[in-house]
Amino acid sequence: MRNRTNIVLLSMLLFLAKCSGDGSVNPKDNSNPESSSSEHFSIILYDGLNQNITGPVIKMLEDNYARVLGDLNLISMNRVTVKIWSEESNFLNDMQSDIGTRYPGSTGYVYGPAEVRILYRGNAAQTALHEFCHAASLVVNYRFGNNPRWLWEAVAIYESGEFRDPKSIGYLVSGNYPSIEELNSDFNAGNNKIYEVGYLISEYIISNWGKTSYVNLIKSNGNIAAAIGITVNQFEEEWRHYVQSRYF
Repeated sequence: MRNRTNIVLLSMLLFLAKCSGDGSVNPKDNSNPESSSSEHFSIILYDGLNQNITGPVIKMLEDNYARVLGDLNLISMNRVTVKIWSEESNFLNDMQSDIGTRYPGSTGYVYGPAEVRILYRGNAAQTALHEFCHAASLVVNYRFGNNPRWLWEAVAIYESGEFRDPKSIGYLVSGNYPSIEELNSDFNAGNNKIYEVGYLISEYIISNWGKTSYVNLIKSNGNIAAAIGITVNQFEEEWRHYVQSRYF
């Protein structure tokens, strides 16, 4: 499980890491980037990144493609372009140019349902998978991007397999479970908890109501009453009971 903030036109993904310095970068002009493709993905490399980094990214994406689409009740998607930068300044400059703002420290975002953008770090394959899950959820509901934030992140965290053991989360151990309102607050307000508990929320929804209701919740932009027929307060209380019963 990794802390991250994702941008979809105005949403972010946070994962702080240092470049490993593995010799995979050569200075080049970004006007002629390297490219490659697989069955469902096109990869474009900037800042002199070499093709030798694409193998793990493509494998991660292709290995999980059918499962993610199946979980979200999708039959197909348009080919997804994955753009990868190695220089944070160039990554942020393009972000600023295309969405009108920048988020220093972010390493990935989606620019609509057919384009994933990531900053190359050692976690590039996992970052790409997380962002692809966001892109797939936009095919389910094009209005879903960061709306609401708690479910937007919970879906991508669950579908990309970023489980965090609740026994390692101090506030859960002490019984101080965050509310939906808290999990939905803006990242810039210092809220990272959704990245720690998002998997548990999606797991709880699927365990109690199944994947059809899970998808319906995405389609309804997190309308708990409409999608699963209980109040937000009931949802919070039953989620807490689910986690306590399953993991403690």
